[in-house]
Amino acid sequence: MIPMRTKKILLYFALFLLSIPLGLATRYFPDYFPDMIRIYGGDALYATCLFFFLRLLFPATELAKLGILSFLACLVIELQQLYKAGWIVHLRHTFPFGLILGYDFVLSDCICYAVGSILGVCIAYLMERSWALR
Repeated sequence: MIPMRTKKILLYFALFLLSIPLGLATRYFPDYFPDMIRIYGGDALYATCLFFFLRLLFPATELAKLGILSFLACLVIELQQLYKAGWIVHLRHTFPFGLILGYDFVLSDCICYAVGSILGVCIAYLMERSWALR
């Protein structure tokens, strides 16, 4: 029998890994998604992915606290996009850092991060209350 903590960590690791290609797909294959998902889905999934990663690291922390932490971390990352020093602009235009740090500040992204954090909390709540972790 697999201990509950191990099951939880494996579940969130799988959800974390699943959310990455889903988010990337909204950017690289936009023709396959409705406009709403194509425009805002990647940003919402960014926050959801971060939530799953935090849940993976802190499996005993309350879901709401991790949801708020995920949202605040995304806001900090979004706000740092206002900083336009040459070295960080150059860094943002490399593949991995561009995905992580973003390119330009967009206020609508903050709403997407809130939606994505709430989505992560809801998925976690449903998964933890269901058969997945029993």
